Amino acid sequence: RWYWYQQAKSQLLKNLDDDRNYNVAKNLILFIGDGMGMTTVTTSRILRGQKKGQTGEESELAFDKFEYVALSKTYNTDSQVGDSGACATALLCGVKGRFETVGLDDSGRYDKCQSSFQSRIPCLADWAQAEAIPLPIHLSSNLANIKF
Repeated sequence: RWYWYQQAKSQLLKNLDDDRNYNVAKNLILFIGDGMGMTTVTTSRILRGQKKGQTGEESELAFDKFEYVALSKTYNTDSQVGDSGACATALLCGVKGRFETVGLDDSGRYDKCQSSFQSRIPCLADWAQAEAIPLPIHLSSNLANIKF
């Protein structure tokens, strides 16, 4: 138990010693780990630790060390397990939509193309363009799993 007490104390002292920056951010980096639910991330931590000869649970991934981290649960209005496009819409537009749709609210239907005219919603890129804010996008994977 002393290991855990020491680990908690060390982290608490580190957090208390941090000088917080209360200025307005000039930039935002949004990492979206598609398919990285709690089970996958926990399993990755354990495997990483075990490969280093540890039990595994105490291991940290690189993003565990970021200064600010948030977890967002995504799902679709008609499915508890969402697809990538509709979940990205929720993250980047702030509105949940239906399974197999992108950039549409709940009234948009995959099998009814006409519905997209009334259900399109603005997203982060639209808001950035309206304010003349540059919005660079970096993909670290390919687009092979997208259905066209």
